[in-house]
Amino acid sequence: MNFIPISYMREFRRLGTLTAPLVVTQISQMGMTVVDVVITGRYGYVDQAGVGLGTSLFWPIMLLLTGTLMAVTPTVAQLNGARRIAETGFVVRQALWLALLLAIVIVIALNNVEPLYRFIGVDEVAIPISVSYLQAVSFGVPALLFYFVLKNLCEGMGMTVPSMIILISALTIKIPLTYALVFGIGEFAGLGGVGCGIATAIIMWFQLLCVVIAISITRIRHSGVFTRLDSPNFGVIGKLTKLGFPIGLTIFVEVSFFSFAGLMIGKLGAQATASHQIAMSIGGLGFMIPLALGMASTIRVGTNVGAARFHVVRRTVGVASVVALMIAVLVALILLALRHQIVTLYSEDPVVLALAAQLLLLCALFQVFDASQVVSVGVLRGFKDTTVPMVLATISYWALGMPVGFLLAFGIGNFNGIGVIGFWYGLVFGLFIAAILQFVRLRWVTKNASKFAPSTTTSRIQKGTLEIVKSLS
Repeated sequence: MNFIPISYMREFRRLGTLTAPLVVTQISQMGMTVVDVVITGRYGYVDQAGVGLGTSLFWPIMLLLTGTLMAVTPTVAQLNGARRIAETGFVVRQALWLALLLAIVIVIALNNVEPLYRFIGVDEVAIPISVSYLQAVSFGVPALLFYFVLKNLCEGMGMTVPSMIILISALTIKIPLTYALVFGIGEFAGLGGVGCGIATAIIMWFQLLCVVIAISITRIRHSGVFTRLDSPNFGVIGKLTKLGFPIGLTIFVEVSFFSFAGLMIGKLGAQATASHQIAMSIGGLGFMIPLALGMASTIRVGTNVGAARFHVVRRTVGVASVVALMIAVLVALILLALRHQIVTLYSEDPVVLALAAQLLLLCALFQVFDASQVVSVGVLRGFKDTTVPMVLATISYWALGMPVGFLLAFGIGNFNGIGVIGFWYGLVFGLFIAAILQFVRLRWVTKNASKFAPSTTTSRIQKGTLEIVKSLS
């Protein structure tokens, strides 16, 4: 007997159809970092720690600013829906100017990080490797930002397959390229952790080349993005920034919480840093499916809120939440059962392996809370409810989780602290609070779903998009 209503099975299939390609894309993106962690771990824990510190600083900055560039997607989508495809090229060319400005800021920042590391008190042995790694990566930053703009053009035009294919191809090339640059090949001796930075920069330019080709041979070429070169229009650039910055800030609040923890753990020594990076890398892979499910939920909920089909919205919320928790529990059980075997893929240092295996115990609990909050946030974005979730995330991570982790790791008064494990208690606590607060917010929003329908209210993002569209009229 089938105890699951047909409507819920249908919703499960629709969510699955949306989630599957997103999972592939997210895992491929995550795989870029995993490759660096695994290969440098085989080279030595000092290089692994240096690269880990570099990525902990690099990605929060990148996600804050590339999130700003996500304004391209809704703007292009509206113009495409209005059959004004030719105008999308102008918007994207202005976004490319914005990307260039942001790239200059990032490149300058990445080439001047050493004083920050010394101010924080990061382990001295990891600093030179991390500094050189970031300097190498900085050569690829302009290409990466241009790639994000053009990728968002593709997605705004309803084409998501190109980015998936590009990332799979990039990951396939990055593995042997990184290994060769780290360990050497033939008479080339290898560069250690710095080789990861060079390989990453090369892959960034490869991704840009691929997306340019994809646009040139598909219907997206009708946008005319490459037909001319416009001078900067600071009015449009300002509106794109105003529209996109809150998106980037929301992402930054979440990612910087984990990255700042990595920087603080850097004060505990290279072995503690390496074990933390291993646990975060493994946990991140397990998180990819709930993350993709949250992104798919945004699409489903947004579509049905726009159509005022609130009974379908509630069905989506139920299916997404249950599936995310089931996946999280399964991943947690795998981590508990195989943690000692899994960590051996990342390092050969016995101290790092033992500590990383301990952290995976907390990582298992981490999965359940993280899956819950990411699906809640994904659904709320479908309602275009982004400001309150951002505030709740800030409270959970920075006002509660970070202080708890810092005190448990480094101690206070007569309490000496328990090291990296203490910081992980703080991470788990922050996610636990986030899961509760975001779920409470989700319950309120779903009970008042009609208030979020486009006919009764318009989100700040939508208003910003309409302003940009009107400015092009």
